[in-house]
Amino acid sequence: MVFDDSLINDVLAHADIVKIISSYINVTKKGRNYWAICPFHDDTNPSLSISPEKKIFKCFVCGTSGSAITFVQKFEHIPFMEALKKVADMSGFHDPRLEGVVRVKPVDATKVPLLKCLSDLTMYYEYALNTEEGKEGLEYFESRHLDANMRAKYHLGYAMKDGKATCNFLQSKGHSFKTMEDVGIAVLSGSNYIDKNQGRVIFPICDGDGAVIGYSARRIGNGNEAKYVNSPETHLFHKSSVLYNYHIAKQKAKLAGCVYVCEGFMDVFALGKIGIDSAVALMGTALTKEHITMLRALGVEIRLCLDGDLPGQTAMMTASKALAEAGLDVRIVDNQNSSKDPDEILNQDGEDALRAYLNNLIGRVDFALNYFKNSNPLKTLEQKKALVKSFIPILIGINSQLELDSYLRKLASVTGFEAESIRQLVKNAKANPQYSDNPTNVMMDFHPERKALRRLELAERELLFQMLNDPKAIAFYEDKVGNFYDEIYRQVANYVIDYAKQNGDVSILSVISSIEMSDVDNKEAMINELANMSFEDTHNNACTPELLENLLSSIEDEKEKIYEKDILEQSLNGKDPLEKARIMAEYNRRKMRKINKTNKPGGGK
Repeated sequence: MVFDDSLINDVLAHADIVKIISSYINVTKKGRNYWAICPFHDDTNPSLSISPEKKIFKCFVCGTSGSAITFVQKFEHIPFMEALKKVADMSGFHDPRLEGVVRVKPVDATKVPLLKCLSDLTMYYEYALNTEEGKEGLEYFESRHLDANMRAKYHLGYAMKDGKATCNFLQSKGHSFKTMEDVGIAVLSGSNYIDKNQGRVIFPICDGDGAVIGYSARRIGNGNEAKYVNSPETHLFHKSSVLYNYHIAKQKAKLAGCVYVCEGFMDVFALGKIGIDSAVALMGTALTKEHITMLRALGVEIRLCLDGDLPGQTAMMTASKALAEAGLDVRIVDNQNSSKDPDEILNQDGEDALRAYLNNLIGRVDFALNYFKNSNPLKTLEQKKALVKSFIPILIGINSQLELDSYLRKLASVTGFEAESIRQLVKNAKANPQYSDNPTNVMMDFHPERKALRRLELAERELLFQMLNDPKAIAFYEDKVGNFYDEIYRQVANYVIDYAKQNGDVSILSVISSIEMSDVDNKEAMINELANMSFEDTHNNACTPELLENLLSSIEDEKEKIYEKDILEQSLNGKDPLEKARIMAEYNRRKMRKINKTNKPGGGK
């Protein structure tokens, strides 16, 4: 086994694990550690703990654990060395040794022919828009004030009415009809394959890297057919994890300091026309967990800008709640119940009106108050009480006393109730476990993913911990113990011995990092055990000779018991009941003689 881990250790030494992880998920400080909702399983209460001192994270439910590099690797599904480079970049750490580490997104071989097919088709659609037949599509785009620059920027196109010709073109480029079906384009009509988008204008939909993964195709003019035909779910296209224009918005968001979340791509175009490229669209879907993860990665304020009708306002209410619960900064464009969308405002009222509209921002609580006022009549006492009840979950999430006082006064003004009465309801709700979201509920000594440790396991575990902190324990293990009974402990111990020979100094973090980039068996189990040890506070701080000898005695005694038990089970195998009884009686007599001998003066250890 060859180790060259100094670069990894240097990167981790400069990395703030809390800062790295909090750029992906929301974290909360509790005591010495930080806690978060674990993104690696279906978590509801914070079960992922982050130790800034030890630079390790650990989920006490699913067991996922490791360093800052591990987190980035698992969260982004990228190779270890790419995660190493990304952590270094996020930490501002520069080293010539990193120049050879190239961040290359892993390629899914099954997607390559599909992406190539859609790339060729997109170019064909763009070409078709500039043909004689395509004039009809061109006139539509011009009627929507989408000039040549906008059409080129978003790769807008037109699908020829002869859908068979489109499929024949793709076939001439080497794409099979099976591939055309797999990307959601070709459908069988009689004995021929045709383009399902035929005769429509085309809006390509891209992934986060700008590669086309699907289309939204709109009819031209009026007709009985559906206004829009969207790509079906494919190996490339999953609507729940697609935000229109995300590939452009992620490049502009940091500079803009925000990202606008709009209803559809015409809204994105409207913002783009006035120089706001940090905008994405939901494309008619509700905000999903995948969308929230994508928005979190931008690291900026989220500005919701959905339609002013009741469905749009309801969607805004739901989305703002989900974003706030995910710990993201969110504000809402206050459309003041206007039915106009950004595209209409721009075309009817001009750029200044659209800019004013986009900058008229309110907080989530103000929006919620307006929403409830407009959607619920407040004529009776019960209706007013229902409004207050619906507001309680929002109020208990406000940490600023001044901000809470302000909203209590507003709610009191709307309902006619006393502000102090509403404040008492908020206090009662906070005291109710139903509303409790305290990370300390996750007990440090509760490990449901691990079985209860026997005396042998405890002794081996303690010795392994000492090996990770003192070279004397490594020498003692090699000289006196040789092998652990527990397979994972044995693997870790052997790894630690090799690591120490190659690198000298040993620590839990350095060994975890080395294992992460290795190809050893049981890698995840080894890392999880090491992380568990790091978070445990039951270990001895001093590696004394007495401690080591006591651990050795426990290990030897328990191993002997296990050996005797195995021999007994083998001797009982296949025997009749009377013979089994005789063997058990003899075994118990020998055991009692051994106990009596041990208890005599000078007879035991």
